[in-house]
Parts: sequence; structure tokens; C-alpha cells
Amino acid sequence: MRLLTLLLSASLLIADNSNAVSKASAALKAGLFKEALEHISIAQEENPKNADIYRMKALLHEALDQPKKALESWKACLEYSRDKNMRREAKVHIKNLTAE
Repeated sequence: MRLLTLLLSASLLIADNSNAVSKASAALKAGLFKEALEHISIAQEENPKNADIYRMKALLHEALDQPKKALESWKACLEYSRDKNMRREAKVHIKNLTAE
């Protein structure tokens, strides 16, 4: 399920047309989560207030079993998102990660 969510997130971010996001998406599709995370971190530097980037970063950290980093990314996603559904998703993940 996480992989499907990551793939969907990546495809949405491609619309951003960022080279780093495109590379992250390609790495993600190849199953290279660490490489995808490196590229999404570059995309974050290019667009530090993009909630979608933080969402993808959080999901990648979760897939890599890095709960503390995932929690940080979800909190940033919540801070920058104005989308009701994304904010709800971030809150659920924050609650789950805090409970662990």
C-alpha cells in the first residue's frame, strides 16, 4: 500500500516539472527509495514550502523505517498544506508515529 501511495505522490509531483522531482519519481518507480529520497531532498531545497514534497519525503522515510525523520516531514507537510485531505492524512501519520 505504501508503494502505491508513493507512486501516486510521485506522479502528482511530476506536474511540478522539477528535474529533482522527475529524478525522484524515476528512482521511486525503480524501487530505489534512498535515491528517491536524495532527489526529493533537492526538490525540497528548490521549493521549501511545497507540502506535496514533504508528503512524499515522509512516505519515503516511512518506507525506509525512519520514523523520526518521517514525523518531521509530516509536521512540515501539515504546516504548509492548505488541502483538507492532505492535512487529515498528515495528522493521522503524526498520531501513529507519535504513538510508536
